[in-house]
Amino acid sequence: MTLDTEWIQQQLQNIIQAPFTIVPWCPEMMAEGESTDSVIPDRSFVSENKLYFPFRASVGELAAFAVEARYLSDRERKLIEALLGNMEQVWHNGPSLSVNRAYSEEERMNHFGQWLIQQAANLSSKEEVPAELELRDPLSACMVPFLLNGEGTQDGAITYTQLHRLLASYFGGNVLLTPLDEQSWLILARKELLLGADDERDKDTETRETDFAEPLEEVLTAFSLGLYELIANEWVGVFHLAISKPSIPLQSLPHELNLLWETIHLGKLFHVTEHIHLSWELHLERLLNRIPKEQRVLFLEQVMKSSVILEDSETMATLDIFFQLDCNVSETAKRLYVHRNTLIYRLDKIKQETGLDVRTFNDAVLVKLYLLLYKVTKRK
Repeated sequence: MTLDTEWIQQQLQNIIQAPFTIVPWCPEMMAEGESTDSVIPDRSFVSENKLYFPFRASVGELAAFAVEARYLSDRERKLIEALLGNMEQVWHNGPSLSVNRAYSEEERMNHFGQWLIQQAANLSSKEEVPAELELRDPLSACMVPFLLNGEGTQDGAITYTQLHRLLASYFGGNVLLTPLDEQSWLILARKELLLGADDERDKDTETRETDFAEPLEEVLTAFSLGLYELIANEWVGVFHLAISKPSIPLQSLPHELNLLWETIHLGKLFHVTEHIHLSWELHLERLLNRIPKEQRVLFLEQVMKSSVILEDSETMATLDIFFQLDCNVSETAKRLYVHRNTLIYRLDKIKQETGLDVRTFNDAVLVKLYLLLYKVTKRK
């Protein structure tokens, strides 16, 4: 089996937005005592301001993807290391799908998708996954769930086989792809494909919690960004992607599916310009969406003396950035490319019109709640 290196090179360039080249393997790239067959491509190295990512091109042949080191952050470098490292398993095991098997697997996953939708609609049923689907073992592993939802795409524009192949290449291993309807897919990727195998940090619970748990969300976010860009480059249309934290699907998948559906719904409702929605970042939106409409309307009427200024697009953009940057005046002015005094003038004008000064914590909370509730109340 040989890797489609040109396709991988193109995808890396599309996602990172930097030129990658493929270079032959040099003896200097191997550590002492290693042979071509023993090298595992899971580490990169820097030489003369270039980053090299080694991989197996074919049997007995090694090569490397090369890119200027200045183009990649440390997180992006580790992400590419993980993806190329997992290709080793794909290289050894051969293609995961043949033409006939792809069809049988698609049919099997379609049945699973319909069963899963029924379970998500009736969480009290507690039915086990049907044995004939042969999914209990795969679903017993710790996996990261993604929900991909198309909007305005043509029916049949994305086939199961095409999407499955694309996902397997991106994650560097086999994934479970479950069609839910004509425009929605549930993607389950083993945790190891995203986060790597358990390492020495797992032996020390305290070290793991402080050193590893914190960047978990960053890694998941980075994978989501890359996955969205990859799919957007392959197919025309608008997509929404929701992601949740790792779990064991056999125990909690119907609940996770409901959470992902809710995450996409809340993302579309509260953050209309965004297409990647992270379940752990929507706690406030989830709470506000459950407030009865009468209570929302009452809050909107009472919280400020006038809301006309908040209908201005410039004011809304200013407040969005201001809250994103933790109400930091200097950083907000830089992001908006305006003088600090100009931003202060805008904030003073908001205070004058609404009676609320967003530079104070209590008033900032009220305005933030107002903006979120205004969105959900106006659109429902």
